[in-house]
Amino acid sequence: MARTLGAWDCTYCDTKKNLGNVFDCPGCGHPRPKGVRFYQIPNAPLVTPEIAAQLGSGGPNWYCLHCDSGNKDNNTKCWNCGAERGSSPSHEVKDFRQGEAVPTNTEDAEKADPDGQSWVDEETDTPTSSFVPFVSTNYQSPSTSLFDRTLDQLKNNFEPKNVRPIAITSIVLIAVALVSFLVYQLFFNTHEEIVQVSGFSWSQTVTVQEYQVVHESSWTTHPSKAYNVSSVYKDTGRDEKIHDGWETVYYQDTCYETVSYTDTCTDSKYVSDTCSGSRDNGDGSWESYTYECGGYESYSYSCTKDRQESYSCTKDRQEEIYHYEDVYDWYFQYDIDKWMTVATYPTSGNNHEPYFYSDFTLTNSYDGQSAPQLGQQQQSQNLGEYTVTFKTDKLKVGDNGVFTRKYDLADWKLFSPEIGYPITVNAFNGIISYPVP
Repeated sequence: MARTLGAWDCTYCDTKKNLGNVFDCPGCGHPRPKGVRFYQIPNAPLVTPEIAAQLGSGGPNWYCLHCDSGNKDNNTKCWNCGAERGSSPSHEVKDFRQGEAVPTNTEDAEKADPDGQSWVDEETDTPTSSFVPFVSTNYQSPSTSLFDRTLDQLKNNFEPKNVRPIAITSIVLIAVALVSFLVYQLFFNTHEEIVQVSGFSWSQTVTVQEYQVVHESSWTTHPSKAYNVSSVYKDTGRDEKIHDGWETVYYQDTCYETVSYTDTCTDSKYVSDTCSGSRDNGDGSWESYTYECGGYESYSYSCTKDRQESYSCTKDRQEEIYHYEDVYDWYFQYDIDKWMTVATYPTSGNNHEPYFYSDFTLTNSYDGQSAPQLGQQQQSQNLGEYTVTFKTDKLKVGDNGVFTRKYDLADWKLFSPEIGYPITVNAFNGIISYPVP
């Protein structure tokens, strides 16, 4: 690899093609500043050991934070002002691969820099020295007012890239707050109200049954207490599937077989190659080098592949042989004595004294002890619904301060219009707990 000196142009007096081992402009004496561009020149001098020592130890130049002068990489202090190196930015090292235009003047070098700068900032902390320290333009001194710092933070928060996360977070927080508020108001922000009984309602039924002869029928068997039994063995109307065996059935189908054929296949392989490039070492010198630049190339070859081809074939399957037969069974007709419902008497009222309808007379009433006789009657009393209506001075509770609730008969009887009953109501006047006797 050959190493040659590059050149740079003075940005102060426009003296051009200053060699890379010169650190101050021969035209105006100004130190080589940050932002200078190195480029190649024809017939550039080779970097001899003596010139290499002038350039440094092989690393890129660094630029003083205080006077902007370019320094060799092995300088720990600025040659121009004596400031410590610290986190001073270094000249950018750039590679120009084969096929890329190597800059031969400052204008070409600037075009080859998409970021518009020729240096790389260090990531270490700024050192302490006897010189005035470098201050970043983004730094806010302690003397900055609280208002200014808050305003800057708000501006940063509402940059387009930050708006979406802030909006999502805000929506989530608002939703959580609303749910928490509703849960609190529904179940925890409660108070007690006193209600009075303003009315009762009830409904009940009485069923009258008579012991009668009932004519019935059934298949297969009959009740033990049946009499006048007659039977006939006859078709039930159902069919039973009878298995007769199996038979082999042949049928035409489509089969597949694997067929090999010759085709053209493609593959790729890596083909090695050597390319040359030039590197701006960032210290005023350029270096030519070679590198592996091979790649994958595709090629074709004859190959054998398989495919599935269809053909007509004969297959067989086992199919069941069967027939259906009528199902016969004994069909019974008989008489049996049963309690049958002959009347239903509903009753209801809007008072606190429920009763069962009794304005009828049972024919030959059954005493419930001896065996029942045909024609005897009995009654059964069936409980229904029992509702209490409550009222309160809080008109937003229930329907204008009135609501109803159903209870079982035992609890319903315990309520009294003369007693106040507590209920629990939430912030939306919804009833949480109802009156209990």
